[in-house]
Amino acid sequence: MKTKLVLAAGLLFTVLFATGCATRVTASGGRETTVLAGAVTVSTDSFQPTTSNTLDVDTSKVASTGNPTGKKTTLLWGLITLHDY
Repeated sequence: MKTKLVLAAGLLFTVLFATGCATRVTASGGRETTVLAGAVTVSTDSFQPTTSNTLDVDTSKVASTGNPTGKKTTLLWGLITLHDY
């Protein structure tokens, strides 16, 4: 019984993790990786402005290293955006 439950949980985790995973090269030469059907998106060299319907956090102002990297992470299909530019 426990092995069936563990197998089912592992299969569910694999399906959820693999659903909608994609990596593409953006027009600016960066990379954009989407995981969990768009729930998490990580972009590099993305200096695009954020939309007005997102909770925007500029991490370069919170913990600055001096040089903006252009990394952007969106969570929950764009509800929360963390960026460093």
